[in-house]
Amino acid sequence: MGTYIIYHYNILDKERIELLGSLSLPIVEKFGGELVVASSVTCLEGSSPYIHMVVYKFKSKDVAKSFYESKENRELFKLRNEVTEGFAVLVPQYEVP
Repeated sequence: MGTYIIYHYNILDKERIELLGSLSLPIVEKFGGELVVASSVTCLEGSSPYIHMVVYKFKSKDVAKSFYESKENRELFKLRNEVTEGFAVLVPQYEVP
């Protein structure tokens, strides 16, 4: 079952955010992932303090977790935390029962 990793965040350092994207994408691709969304968002219901979102799709939960816990991705945690504030979630793709 496909699985998504969703980063929902605010940008703290506009000069270095592009660096984070360019370093992240090769790691995502190494794990067979796909960039689905990289954009600012509009909240339609409720409220959220975070206005940007990046969504990666992976073939399975195990592959998504392997990417997230990989040495390469862990090395980007420091940079990610310096240039953004927010959260990340792991979400399984919906499958019709």
